[in-house]
This record gives sequence, C-alpha cells and structure tokens, in this order.
Amino acid sequence: MHPVFLKIGSFELATYGVMTALGYAAAALYLLPRLKKINLDKDTFWNLLFIAFVGAIVGAKLLFIIVSWQELGANFIQKIATILRDFRYGFVFFGGMITAVIALVWYMKRKKLPISKTADLLIIALPLGHALGRIGCFCAGCCYGKPTSLPWGVTFTHPQALVPPSLLGVPLHPTQLYECVGNLLLFTLLHFYYQRPHKEGSVLVAYIFGYSLMRFIIEFFRGDFRGDFFLGLSPSQCISLVAAGVALTLWFKLRTRHHA
Repeated sequence: MHPVFLKIGSFELATYGVMTALGYAAAALYLLPRLKKINLDKDTFWNLLFIAFVGAIVGAKLLFIIVSWQELGANFIQKIATILRDFRYGFVFFGGMITAVIALVWYMKRKKLPISKTADLLIIALPLGHALGRIGCFCAGCCYGKPTSLPWGVTFTHPQALVPPSLLGVPLHPTQLYECVGNLLLFTLLHFYYQRPHKEGSVLVAYIFGYSLMRFIIEFFRGDFRGDFFLGLSPSQCISLVAAGVALTLWFKLRTRHHA
C-alpha cells in the first residue's frame, strides 16, 4: 500500500499519522456544532480532546508492550524505545481506550461535568475517528489479516509495509478495512440512537458492546502477533468478552431504572 504519505529529502510523513490526525479532526468537527446540547464550552472540549489523545497513545503503547513482553527477548529496552518512537505500529486500541477513559473521568469529575451525559455525546465521534485511523493502519500494513483465497484479499508489496517479508505479495484479509467499515456503521447507529429519547449513559454502553462484539469477530481474521492466546482467544478478544459482559450488565441496569 502507501505507508509514506509524503517524502521530501530525508523527511518522511507517515500515512498512518496523517490519517490519525484526520480522524481526530473529523471527530472534533462532528462534535463542535453539538456542544450546546450538553452545555459544554469549547475550551473544556479541547481539553477533553487533548486528554483523550494523550491517554489513547500512552495506554495503547503500554498495553502493546505488555502483551508483547515475551516476544521482546534480549535488548528489550532498545526494542521498547523503538516501539515508543515508531508511530506506525505498536498500539493496542483497548489499552488506549481504557487509559483515555480513566483520564477523562478524572478530568470531568474535577470540572464537575455530568459524566454520563458528556460521555454519551463524545463517544459517538470515537468510531468515526477510529475508522479513519484504520485506513492509515491499512496503508501502513499494520494489523494485517491472515492469508485468504477470497476475492477481496489484498496484497502488500511496499518494502516499508509492516507486513512480514514472508507475506508480501500474499493475499490477506483486509482486517483494517473490516474494522473501518464496522466503525462507520457503529458511528451511524450511535448518531441516530442519540437523537432518540434515551437513558443517560446508554449511548456509551451501546458503543462498548457494539465495538467489543465487532472486535471479537474481526480478531479471528487477524494474522499479526497480538500477544499470547488464552483458550484460543487473543488478549483483545478476552478484553472484548469482559467489556461486552459489563456493557450488557449496565444496559439491563439502565433499563431497570428507566422502568422503575
């Protein structure tokens, strides 16, 4: 694909970074006209976005290092430094999401914001930004899929692609695009669900369940290393099951309170 978006001399601008930036921009453009719905001022909103950005990067890198620990082997300090420097790979989404949520909840409590009401609006934009980020992931060859004979299998040939040399030119499941499409569908569903009368917190819960279910399924088609498996499931699938279970529990609690 096209891992390098722009090259001038020795300077290279990674496509992954460009698409990630566009993802945050798209999320911000979606949310800005809707801030009045929750009485959120722009300064606080930009603070929330910055906290989410930093928390997502730190958490995603940290969880990647944790699940890859046994693979680091000798010179692990140097390898960790490389992972931290390289923004083309080395991210686990759930790590970023969990860290960002913790940081955002802390900030919202500090600012005395209504957490459920604020989260319900902000969470709608997450799958929109995530979808664009996955396009960058696809261009870089990160999070690649298993070999496939299906007609929509994609081949990576660029020498800077993050696909292993043994898989260059081999048709693979476009798992990055699977998740891109899934995130766009999730964004659309959340957008329309938010327009309807709903219990505070239910949009957030719907996102957690929807993304967890999608990620659990897509993981079966992934071919990259994602940590040691447990009972045949990847770390992300285990987290997905826990997150989906928590989301279902919260959903029934919200419905019970609503009916009461």
